[in-house]
Amino acid sequence: MNCPSCNKPIIVSSDACDFCGYRYDAQMHAKIILYFELRDDINRLKFKIKDEVWEGIKEVSNKLQRYETILDAELRELASPSLQEQAGRRDRQEAPSAGGAASVGEGPVVQPAVKETKRVRQVAAGIRRQEAGREKSGSSHFEVNFGQKWLLIIGIVTMVFGVGYFLKYSFEQGWIGPAGRVSMAYVWGIVFLAAGNLFRKKGYEIFGLYLAGGGIATLYFSTFAAFQLYHLIGQLPSFAIMVLITTLAATLAIVYDTKWLAVLGLIGGFLTPVLLSTGQDNQIALMSYMTLLNLGLLGIAFYKKWDLLNVFGFIFTYLLYAAWFNSHYDKMRFWPSIIFLNVFYVIYSIIPFAYQFFRKESEKMEGFIIILPNSLLAFGGSYYMIRNYAALEWVSVVTISYSVLFLAMASYLARAWKQDQESFVVLIAKAALFLVITIPVIFSKHWITIFWAAQAAVLLWAGIRLGRNAVIYCAYGLLVLAAGKFLAYDYAAVFEVSFFYGYRPWAYTHMLTERLLTSVLVLAALGHFAYLTQRDSLALVSGSAGKDSGAFFALLGIVLFIVLNMETSLFFGDYLPAARFAAISVLWTMFSVVLMMLGFREKSSLLRKISLCLFAVTLGKVFLFDMENISTPYRIISFIILGLVLVGTSYLYYKFKDRIQSAMSAEKS
Repeated sequence: MNCPSCNKPIIVSSDACDFCGYRYDAQMHAKIILYFELRDDINRLKFKIKDEVWEGIKEVSNKLQRYETILDAELRELASPSLQEQAGRRDRQEAPSAGGAASVGEGPVVQPAVKETKRVRQVAAGIRRQEAGREKSGSSHFEVNFGQKWLLIIGIVTMVFGVGYFLKYSFEQGWIGPAGRVSMAYVWGIVFLAAGNLFRKKGYEIFGLYLAGGGIATLYFSTFAAFQLYHLIGQLPSFAIMVLITTLAATLAIVYDTKWLAVLGLIGGFLTPVLLSTGQDNQIALMSYMTLLNLGLLGIAFYKKWDLLNVFGFIFTYLLYAAWFNSHYDKMRFWPSIIFLNVFYVIYSIIPFAYQFFRKESEKMEGFIIILPNSLLAFGGSYYMIRNYAALEWVSVVTISYSVLFLAMASYLARAWKQDQESFVVLIAKAALFLVITIPVIFSKHWITIFWAAQAAVLLWAGIRLGRNAVIYCAYGLLVLAAGKFLAYDYAAVFEVSFFYGYRPWAYTHMLTERLLTSVLVLAALGHFAYLTQRDSLALVSGSAGKDSGAFFALLGIVLFIVLNMETSLFFGDYLPAARFAAISVLWTMFSVVLMMLGFREKSSLLRKISLCLFAVTLGKVFLFDMENISTPYRIISFIILGLVLVGTSYLYYKFKDRIQSAMSAEKS
């Protein structure tokens, strides 16, 4: 809702714009007052109502928004330059003719409504005032903004400095004792708060807000002076007073509905241990205080969507924890350190979603900026402490706990608020991330590949069942990671097999069960992906229906071809070395046959072309390599089998000639 003259927001219910001075007529002023009264009533009711009437309040709030739309349209109408011309044209049309009567055949003359004519004249007069003051609006806006905001800020800061210099000068001159100086500073802060509340009630909300902020700052400074400078009160009473000041700032922020007082209280709350520090370690008290402060912040997050407050709290929490950790941490403090660190992690994992969980309102999520650094800092700190205190496997307790937390939050969100795709995706992604991290922490070698493949299959099924594309993307990535690890790492590092030569120093049966189990499960996961993506016609990566399944079928064929080559080479290399290369040629030939048969059955020219290419490679291997490196009996077998297969393939092309040509014509069209 903006002023029709300067287009600045209307923030108070006065009879004139605070920025340009444009005055509203009595009727419009009454509407503006009614709007602000309704808004204030709704804001007060939000904190007093019970859950069962919240829906009713939401309905009233929606009506208020509709009323604001109507009111805003009327204000924009006042700002329309064309109304003046329309008013003049309407007056000319409504004026009586020279003869004082209507012409014959023109119909009856419609008399203008008195109220409408008066309104048009008021609009025209307002437009003339607007045009007369337009030249001065730019400079007057700067002047008003500077006078209202910056002079107030500078004045408050100047008075705070004045209080400080007064305390210092009175101490040097011996006018007032330390207790009197601190008491006067407290009185000054209370006066600021009272004046801020008074001005706010009179309609000067921003002016009163800045005065209240100055009062909070003065109270913090007074407590600091009483403890550190004059030693009038002990650490515990000073700490309690600063906690009360922080609570007061948070309460006023909620009552005044302004986040800046909450930010001021938050900064003062986190600076309290620093300002009152004696240099001695008191971990339990410090961490308990930080926990209570963050729980208060979490409580505010349930009622107010103040993302800036959450970011400040996150930054100060980890800065204060890191400062303590760097100065005082040792193994004797392991348990309280890791417990409090993960308490902070849980709080800042919930805070970005707290407002959505409590209100169940569909709003754009903007608090994700703390999610990734929160996970990195908490997990990194936990990992460091556990590695230096216990076995690495205990890190899995942390990662599994993180995963369970995010799965529970995602489950609740999916049931209670199905339209929030973004929040659900983030929670599932974090749960999947820590599950992926858990597997190599608990398991080793090929078991990591097995569990990653199984987890990918479950994620794909869950993503399709829930209709969440982000979960499907995670499944895709995890499966590719598992297959890549199996081929590039497991064969060489785990099974001690040369990937290129199929050679190993051990017997074929060494780790045979583990090798075959890993191979079968990876291939099963690939087949699972190919089947489900084809069944549901997924096109997340390719953008074309059926292309995702084609990619997974291709990956399945590649991995299967590599596994068969490795096992064939290992088996014949151990039991029948002379027939090793001939066996590989036979394998390639049979693989080509299977591809060709699938190509004819599925009417896929791509599969048939791949089969022909593999035939060509096999033929080249037989003539150029097998003739020199294998003995005659196996060479004969290799040639005969390859020849028979080639002849049989040619026969298939003769038999299915018409089908192939029709399929190719259909593809071209």
